[in-house]
Amino acid sequence: MWSPPSGFESHVRLLSRIVLGAFQQQATSHNDLGRVKTNEYCQRQCTGCGEICDLIRWGEVQRRQDSSFEGCSSPRMVHHSFLELDYCARVSGCDTCRTLRRAFLLEQITGRDVESLTNPDLQSPVYAVLSIESSGDRLLLTSTPPQKPSFSATVALNHEPRHLVNDPTKGHARLITDFQELRRVVQDCHQNHECSSRYRWSCRNPTWLLEIKDNNHIRLVRGPERLVDYVVLSYSWGDPAEMPAAEWAKIKGAGTKTKDGVPVPERLNPFPAWHLPETMQDAIRITKTLGFNYLWIDNVCIPKGTNWDTEASLMHEVYGNAAFTLVASSSSKATDRMIKDRLAWSHRSKAVKLRGKWLHNTQMSLDKIRLESPVARRSWTLQEERLSPRILYWTEQRWYWSCPESQVAELEELGHVIPHSNSLTRRSPQLFLELCRTGDIEQLHEEWLDIVEAYTPRDLVEPRDRFLAIAGLAVRFYSAKAEAGGSFISEEYLAGLWRDNFARHLAWSVAKGANSRQNLQHIAPSWSWASLPLRMETRTKHAFNPSAHFKFISVIEEKVDSAKAMASPNCARHDSLTRGRTMEERGRGVKVVEVEGRFRRFVSENAKQESWDAIEWRRGKRVGFNFGAFPGQDLYARHDADGRIISKDAHSGEIVGQLDYLVPDESPKSPFTPYVPYGSEKEIMCLELGESAMLLLVKNPVWGHQETYRRVGVAIGYENRKGFFYGCETKTVRLA
Repeated sequence: MWSPPSGFESHVRLLSRIVLGAFQQQATSHNDLGRVKTNEYCQRQCTGCGEICDLIRWGEVQRRQDSSFEGCSSPRMVHHSFLELDYCARVSGCDTCRTLRRAFLLEQITGRDVESLTNPDLQSPVYAVLSIESSGDRLLLTSTPPQKPSFSATVALNHEPRHLVNDPTKGHARLITDFQELRRVVQDCHQNHECSSRYRWSCRNPTWLLEIKDNNHIRLVRGPERLVDYVVLSYSWGDPAEMPAAEWAKIKGAGTKTKDGVPVPERLNPFPAWHLPETMQDAIRITKTLGFNYLWIDNVCIPKGTNWDTEASLMHEVYGNAAFTLVASSSSKATDRMIKDRLAWSHRSKAVKLRGKWLHNTQMSLDKIRLESPVARRSWTLQEERLSPRILYWTEQRWYWSCPESQVAELEELGHVIPHSNSLTRRSPQLFLELCRTGDIEQLHEEWLDIVEAYTPRDLVEPRDRFLAIAGLAVRFYSAKAEAGGSFISEEYLAGLWRDNFARHLAWSVAKGANSRQNLQHIAPSWSWASLPLRMETRTKHAFNPSAHFKFISVIEEKVDSAKAMASPNCARHDSLTRGRTMEERGRGVKVVEVEGRFRRFVSENAKQESWDAIEWRRGKRVGFNFGAFPGQDLYARHDADGRIISKDAHSGEIVGQLDYLVPDESPKSPFTPYVPYGSEKEIMCLELGESAMLLLVKNPVWGHQETYRRVGVAIGYENRKGFFYGCETKTVRLA
């Protein structure tokens, strides 16, 4: 076992002693929250925690008046800052403050979060609110520095004490991970679960692996012919704009160079692990400590000059065949340490009781870790998670294990193992793989829409990798349908959408109009979500009943190599993997499709434009529309800030659409405009997708075909105008 550097903790302690002297002097002058006494339970309690007793007393009064009462108290200040709370817990020994301190630290996912929490320049008062709920009472803690992200935490209140299954503070503070417990969890999954037999894709290893040698040395080796147990690292490279140039150079420099198509000898021969960035170094240590000798890291194991397209489409094998995927949730960038002192466990754990209620810490939810860690902001890591049967999430203060049969949190207070429900409606990292295995086609399409929602807000270093970063998911999706339906299926991958449910997949929308200058329509067609700028929030989940008049006809244009095009995805002699890879490669190049559906204008030719403020109606939190000032008038209006557009005929209900792009402040130099210019709203046409879903289109001036249109938005859920397409002609149009 190695000893990680503890300089950071020492630095925090030194700063806290200096800063808290001033805090204590300030507290003494008006309210000494840090003064400690012994309460009726023989526990040390500071004056600030007496405020929590008053909150519990308030809750008792509410319950006596109304046994079914639910609600929240007013906030009470417990300490003037987190550093003051930390000082009280560490020096004064207040048992309640130790519980509150641990609660704050357990809510911090990354090392950067802990640094911000303990930064003297980011301090603000710590408040507590009592939340009375039928499921149990909770203390909600918050500290919100001005113009800085707020810190929050939760402490549960119970009638019985709850103790840690494996208390790390017994005997002495355990500031580093107990790998014995983690090794037992990993081995239990591999020996007693069906994860490997159900979800392992093939017997192939990745092309290259890192072999871990003795004395903290590693070397790059070709994947052995027989399948070996290897670990995969999923991590965030970091934002080069937020780090020194030398750090980014170190991260980029970790890539394996080649000579004559072969990795350089410096990588094929054993070399020290410290040549790699810190996150990778610690991943190597974790892998070796858990008994595994092979590790796959994208930047190292995909040598420069490798066919990146081919490797990207093989990701479902790389992650699906791994012993587990190690997600570096604690690292904001590849030069961050994963293994370090865990400050939450630096004090002895003790059951705390106030006014008959036992206080205990709760673990952070796995969903929060998945959605809020730096890894979740990187596009490539989405498929790394969704394609992995077994995942180890490594946060700053504890680890979490997730596989299709169980989820385990380190030092879990509530029974240690949380079995999954058999219901496929639950949210879990492995739901996509489970649906692929069971062949539930309808749910699989819903899961793809969820993947799109999770993918579009993420960032990419290279926008051209928009499709490559989910290529493995597309291959796995197609393979699941091919194996369910046999060798000949009608499914096609169409620039991030799927043919069999094309109308449903077309009905995506943006949460707010995008910056048109950042569009990616040189990479994907306008009707694909992949044409949106990076880091865009989209919505794909809504009630959808397909229109009987809509029909997908054919692909008109695709940009794909002729050699790839010759490999038919429906060729029976190819296995589902080969057909899936061919389908994904073809699908990236689809540009123009032909569809059929009911078609009409969105805004009538006689409509007059009105301002949005003139028709919007507000009463408190209620928002709607009031057309009373415009009786018998066709009108339309446009919200400049978010891209909403409304169309209303004189004696019919209104339809509210959402435009994909906002109008820029300055006219672009290029004649191509993905947005609808002001004054051109009457040129918008609409194509029916479902009973209450339509595409908003304008003619595409780039194409010579007179019925070629590009997408500019969508309208969904127009309950006030269900007969909008009644009697309209069915028309064949091309979407580009």
